[in-house]
Amino acid sequence: MAAGDGIPLDHLKVVDNDFLDVFMPYELRLAQRRAMVWGAEAPDLQPNAYVGLYLVRLEPAAGVEGPPWDTVGRTISGHAMTLLRKVLRDSDIPAVISDWEFLAVLRDVDPQRAFVVAQRFLTSAGESGELREAGLLTRVGYVIYPLSPQPNLPVERWHLLLDLARHMSERGRATASACGFGLLRGPNLVETGIPESDLVPLAFQNVDTLTKAGVLQIQRIQVLSGMSPAG
Repeated sequence: MAAGDGIPLDHLKVVDNDFLDVFMPYELRLAQRRAMVWGAEAPDLQPNAYVGLYLVRLEPAAGVEGPPWDTVGRTISGHAMTLLRKVLRDSDIPAVISDWEFLAVLRDVDPQRAFVVAQRFLTSAGESGELREAGLLTRVGYVIYPLSPQPNLPVERWHLLLDLARHMSERGRATASACGFGLLRGPNLVETGIPESDLVPLAFQNVDTLTKAGVLQIQRIQVLSGMSPAG
């Protein structure tokens, strides 16, 4: 259920980086244990519940100077966070990363439906008069974790996944007002036997090669028009 379906927005408390440094290692460790237990019981069985890290980034359009933070910028940033919170569930965690970057941590994500929350948010952002008048583009990049059946990424290095989500947010045409890309494991990953500690650095180096080989999969968000956030 999304917040727009009846859950009051103030129920979704916005957290900061200090909280994330404690919370994210816990969430990743839990996801790793879940994957290892299920993998031992059935090696070909992928976990049916993942953690999604969704990085939202606002940036000025080409040739446009961004609004000053101490006046219009702060209001626009708050508006973007409001749009984001409307598409989240009460179990999701919204966070402020910096003035123009936000993070949403989603628990129990179905990988093949992971695009839905990004699609709903980007649709609202693309129709936002406030963002359009400010000359700001909206970018979303997300990573669905664990990326490998061998999830051995040191949990204290969770920022690598955040950076990878940011890397995904930088894909796409610079002229689009709102666009997004997600990264998740591909259909051929299990047979390669690539552990996560190797896979994450490889994803930074050449994610397109990995997706062509079916090791990873990229979800491209199709931004819809005329769709309400809860639709």
